[in-house]
Amino acid sequence: MTTSRLTSRDDGRWVAIVDDDPSVRSALARVLRTAGIAVETYATAHEYLSASTEREPTCLVLDVHLGGMTGFDLHDRLLASGSRVTVVFITAHDEVPTAELERRAGPDGYLRKPFDGDQLLALVRRVARIGSVR
Repeated sequence: MTTSRLTSRDDGRWVAIVDDDPSVRSALARVLRTAGIAVETYATAHEYLSASTEREPTCLVLDVHLGGMTGFDLHDRLLASGSRVTVVFITAHDEVPTAELERRAGPDGYLRKPFDGDQLLALVRRVARIGSVR
């Protein structure tokens, strides 16, 4: 887990990113941190689940295809535990049906890779009401 609470806002809101590609994790975190949003990154679903955090993230940016437990599996587990975290699914795989993404995240709660940082930032701000420009 990579932690950066240096940009944490006083209200305690933060975003977790779960993606098994280190370059993707780094790029996504950089976009959000530059906008003043606190971010923690995780390489696997299991790493995310085993992390000890005081509060659930405000938003979870979650890759669908992870090694081991998939993003959908993690989402199911979080829902079963009563989690109410807002999830933004990301995927580079065209075989993931749009209908499944929309069922889980709504019609606007996912991004297909490649996407640019502005798209991610706008989506996180909209769905999680976080990191608005002051």
